[in-house]
Amino acid sequence: MKTLRLYSLLNNLAISLVNPFISFFTASNGITGALLAIASSANTAFPGIIQYALANLYIKAKKLITIGSLFGGLLWILIGVYMIYNEYFVLVYSIITAVLGAANFGWLLILDKISTTHRGRTLAYYNFYASIGGLIATLITGFIVGNNLDLMRYFFIIAGLIYVFNAYVIYNSDVDAEFARGNGIRLFSSNLEVRKFILTNFIFTFVWSMAWPIFPLAQVYKFHMNEFQVAIINVTGGTSTLALQRLVGRLVDRHRKYVMFFGRFALATFPLAYAFSTTPYEIYIANLVSGFTNSASISYTAFLFDHSSYYEKRINIALYNMFNGIAALLGSTISSVMFNVISDWFSLVVAINIMLIGIGVMRILMSLLYLKIKEVS
Repeated sequence: MKTLRLYSLLNNLAISLVNPFISFFTASNGITGALLAIASSANTAFPGIIQYALANLYIKAKKLITIGSLFGGLLWILIGVYMIYNEYFVLVYSIITAVLGAANFGWLLILDKISTTHRGRTLAYYNFYASIGGLIATLITGFIVGNNLDLMRYFFIIAGLIYVFNAYVIYNSDVDAEFARGNGIRLFSSNLEVRKFILTNFIFTFVWSMAWPIFPLAQVYKFHMNEFQVAIINVTGGTSTLALQRLVGRLVDRHRKYVMFFGRFALATFPLAYAFSTTPYEIYIANLVSGFTNSASISYTAFLFDHSSYYEKRINIALYNMFNGIAALLGSTISSVMFNVISDWFSLVVAINIMLIGIGVMRILMSLLYLKIKEVS
């Protein structure tokens, strides 16, 4: 278990060095429209799609994590060494999210194996350890880079080296997971409640992702932030997550449906905060809510684990991630098109505010769908 904690810690450290800044970094380099939408949603879209394909293959979890972490790390090093900052950055980053998504699929299979008795508490335990060090890493990256985005190349390289080392760590682990392969290409689970759950997540993720390409535009053009301010946003949310994670983990085991609902309902806070705030300080305060929304994410994984049979668990995880990935790509892309239309009628900042208010309202309405989900004992 110590090896798994080390893997979880290092994985989150690498993520924290670069992922919080990707959308801001992309927008700051003048990339907008569909490419910004892809960069903003890639971390959800491409892992989901690749995980669905993997669910129909026979691959042990440890091997999947090792290969995914190794190739993902090498590609981050490539970006840093060759300073790939234009549209090719979006292309390589998309490939990185896919291979690391494959690694995450293997990690989910291992988590399922070691969390059979207390889903919420066990998943919260590993998420808690994964967050240690990550907050400091994000703050250090933002502080050093500030307005000089060229310095990000060194953090891309450092993150890549950590992923490569993490491949070695998991390769030497004595824990592995192995599941029956999927029975061919399937688009639906045989469990009615799982189908409803996946559809609900698809609808909400579509609406949720609509804000993702708008947030970096607001950071760059409305609030004129630098990378340190973006880091503070992520650190306030991360600190709040550490404080609430274990508490929410216990709530997941007792009141899962309501944690799922309020976890989605509270996500309306962020677009509305960006729309109505006038300074970054108000964004910092609003982002404390992400402590609950981030912690609540374990409830969706726990629901999927507990409502899937042994032989369907792997394909249901893959279906869940694939449909979320497709929804994220569609939502962010359509949002970018809508923003381009609205920005022709209004000033840039007004268009940003209109989009974010509309998305916030839609998040509230779509979160109500989670109250229709039934727990099956």
